[in-house]
Amino acid sequence: MSYYLKHYFDPDFDFQNLKPQELADGRVDHYNLGYVQNVNQGQVVAQWVDSPEQAGGNGNQLAFEDKVFPAGKNTQVDPEDGDKLLATVPGYVFYDDGKITVKKTLNIRRDVDFHTGNIQFLGNVIIHGGVRSGFQVQGLNIMIKDTVDAALIRADESIVAEAGIKGGSKGVVKATGNLRASYAENAMLLAGGRTLIDAACMHCEVFSGEQLAVKGRLAGGMAVSSRLIFVGEQLGGALGAETTLILGYDAILLNKSQLVEARIKVSKDRLKEKQALLAKHEDLAEELAPQIARERERLDKLLARHRAIWSRISRLEDMESCRVVVPGKVLPGVEICIGEACLSVNEYLEDVCFTYKDYEIVITSPAMKR
Repeated sequence: MSYYLKHYFDPDFDFQNLKPQELADGRVDHYNLGYVQNVNQGQVVAQWVDSPEQAGGNGNQLAFEDKVFPAGKNTQVDPEDGDKLLATVPGYVFYDDGKITVKKTLNIRRDVDFHTGNIQFLGNVIIHGGVRSGFQVQGLNIMIKDTVDAALIRADESIVAEAGIKGGSKGVVKATGNLRASYAENAMLLAGGRTLIDAACMHCEVFSGEQLAVKGRLAGGMAVSSRLIFVGEQLGGALGAETTLILGYDAILLNKSQLVEARIKVSKDRLKEKQALLAKHEDLAEELAPQIARERERLDKLLARHRAIWSRISRLEDMESCRVVVPGKVLPGVEICIGEACLSVNEYLEDVCFTYKDYEIVITSPAMKR
């Protein structure tokens, strides 16, 4: 008697032989190739059935002489149903030496590019190459050995970019926890916890929930941190590159507000265009009136969302704990805001600390106690 094992994944899956998928409209998707087969903890990965027909006849079944699961690491028989095999951890499922196995860490031993497509994984991701422009990686903790280009990286916990981030004004790297990179330029960086840049941070938008530390230079762009910004060598850039630092507020909520503000601007522009078109062509009223109504409704929702975000943004009660610490140099062209107090730096400074006192920003030296 034969026993049939139905698989809830493709047992013949080969990540080295991925092909673009044709979409319903005939276009070909070169970015989402399905590099990994995700499973959640407790998810059924295989089940015994009586016949190939019961298995669905889709090829995802194998015949066995004995009713014994080919159970590998991180799988177990369902204690409530002996005909089901479960994943005991979140990860990716595959056959390893004839055993159904689930691994928690995904190692990608090349660049993330058109050979891999986007990566969406439930567990930890280690990329032994880089992430090329236009691609996305999502995981629990993410480590990238080579350069991150103009890509989107999102981690539910931490991100480490060992060879740095070269965002090309389009790259976004977002960690719910901590973020570390050897350097960063022309990218948006977001971290709910701490952000550490080992060398330079150039022309980036940085939003760090707890603190931001740049060991080298921080020049150009904007850096937002709730309490602390540390710059080891140089704050500000040559040729008057504008550099703005903001402290005393929830950095992540400020970023959300910024994104909604951008959408509000787009919606307002669309509304003005349609209203101007209607003013010139009253004969198009039947067509344009519903469009204008929908755009107004969209704008009202965005404005309401913006108000809701700002209702959650409040300055820290102990603003005096906020500080910008620069043991190195501060160049003209830097603007520092702590709460409602702002200061524009118009002269060269060295080894200084910026703090908040009595609604003003105070400069003291040395930057740190020795």
